[in-house]
Amino acid sequence: MQNNNYDKDCIFCKIINGEIPTKFIKENEYCVVFADLHPKAKVHLLVVPKKHFKDIMETDEFYTNKIFETIKEVAKEQNLSSFRIVNNCGKGAGQSVFHVHFHVLSGDNLKE
Repeated sequence: MQNNNYDKDCIFCKIINGEIPTKFIKENEYCVVFADLHPKAKVHLLVVPKKHFKDIMETDEFYTNKIFETIKEVAKEQNLSSFRIVNNCGKGAGQSVFHVHFHVLSGDNLKE
């Protein structure tokens, strides 16, 4: 699937395009969900829009809604009774992949 907002240097764009094999836990028209390679909790998922936005400040209202709908759907499908949603916006906040994405973390007694 060729993404019309493809950034050739973006690892998430390459994953979405199938250039880097990744097992999707969920995929819909707007987002993909897959496990984080370096989990910080028992469950650590990444929810990534298929359209490339550098960070949450670039994301439009439509895609913001689709991302959060996907988070809710995957939380229900994975039977996550409690979970944390994290987004790092900008290098100073710890963003390391500059394609907006949300971390969904769940597990026994998440620490702050």
